[in-house]
Amino acid sequence: MTYKKILLLITASLFFLDTFSQTTWTKVDGGTEFSIALKSDSTLWAWGNNGNGQLGINNTTTQLTPVQIGSDTDWKEFSAGAFHCLAIKSDGTLWAWGLNGNGQLGDESLTQKIIPTQIGSNTDWKSIDAGQAHTLAIKTDGTLWTWGLNINGQLGLGNTSDQNAPVQIGTATNWLTVSGGGGHSLAIRTDSTLWAWGANGNGQVGNGTIVQETAPTQVGTNSDWIEISAGFEFSIGRRNDNSIWTWGFNGNGQLGDGSLTQQNSPLQIGIGNEWGKIAAGSSYAFAIEIDSTLYGWGFNGAGQLGNGGTVQQNSIIQIGTSTDWCDISGAEGTISGFVIGTHSLGLKGTKNIICSSGSNYIGQLGDDTTNDTQTFTCNTGEISVGLQNVPIAFDPIQVYPNPSFGYFNIKLNDSEFHQYDLNIYSSIGQLVLSKKITTSDFSIDLQENTKGIYYLKFENKQTVITKKILIQ
Repeated sequence: MTYKKILLLITASLFFLDTFSQTTWTKVDGGTEFSIALKSDSTLWAWGNNGNGQLGINNTTTQLTPVQIGSDTDWKEFSAGAFHCLAIKSDGTLWAWGLNGNGQLGDESLTQKIIPTQIGSNTDWKSIDAGQAHTLAIKTDGTLWTWGLNINGQLGLGNTSDQNAPVQIGTATNWLTVSGGGGHSLAIRTDSTLWAWGANGNGQVGNGTIVQETAPTQVGTNSDWIEISAGFEFSIGRRNDNSIWTWGFNGNGQLGDGSLTQQNSPLQIGIGNEWGKIAAGSSYAFAIEIDSTLYGWGFNGAGQLGNGGTVQQNSIIQIGTSTDWCDISGAEGTISGFVIGTHSLGLKGTKNIICSSGSNYIGQLGDDTTNDTQTFTCNTGEISVGLQNVPIAFDPIQVYPNPSFGYFNIKLNDSEFHQYDLNIYSSIGQLVLSKKITTSDFSIDLQENTKGIYYLKFENKQTVITKKILIQ
């Protein structure tokens, strides 16, 4: 075979790979009995219970496999509540659908919506998070807005009145990220301080008391918080030293400290590990280590921890042996105090495979069955994406040494070199480096980055190639 023919084979094969890469998944989230996910082509998909229109597909019919929400290809961000969803498009507009009995959609009504409905006309929405029946959102100017159920002061407005349209919390313009739980809310400001408000009967606000807070209250004095996740009556936080902390209700071991004792202030767990991502479900939780291994703890009655059993776990345990987890989500939701959010979703590899575990009685796992599973099964949606089925004659991109201590050499084995864009992501999808490549031999220096798995994504008009590297 001539070199030209080999090049043609490579080009055709990489085009095939690029076609598949357009259907990779980039984020998943679990509602009470349904799931929602975003693809790399900016389409939005959902499956499971649809009794309140929470799938957004213009009907209320249960779906056992992923179904696209409309035909739009400009979705940027989304979040699932117990029975409702919020999403932001690339133009900064805000959209909502599903149950709306407490105004959680924010469209100034109490009427459920079965398709995405635009909320107001503003184009400056930056991020959102749906609690069980309330919603929190941050605008590009750093202001914080909330709406929906407010019986416990979870909207942070200083009162307990429900709101059916977005209302700004105070006048601060330095809000960075938010997380809504069952009846409480968490937030981090740009100075990395932690704030909480709402129901606090089990210490879930974390300020050392069990007194309800109707306005944002600072939790401790530390200014190194980088990630938060609110469960039903408990909370998880991660600090910039990659330690994780839990507080609140612990009757199901959801604090992961080996006990069933309530904690009214943040308590460190998982000491000795370096954590890269956290996620609270309704009464259980997960964490991904920086080596991309998965850990879980808490309530496990439906096998939602994915460890092969249904026994409650009061301490952190490793889930399986895979070292390629990049995202994880637990379902949220209760009815009259009973937990019904009992399924879990995760992304593995280069985000091309959705894995699920737990309850599936109404199709929330998306595997075209209603069979529960006690281990993570990676067969949800379109799963066949990768180099193993692509007949590439030789490796078009070499990265060496790999693993290394952070300094990598890269060689593009293509005499007809075309300019690439290189984006480097951490194992949790965080963009680490972005650059244009103008030569076929170069090096990258990641020695200042935390050890662990990273993904190099090379892209031009013809190809998309992903490489996995390890900083040791």
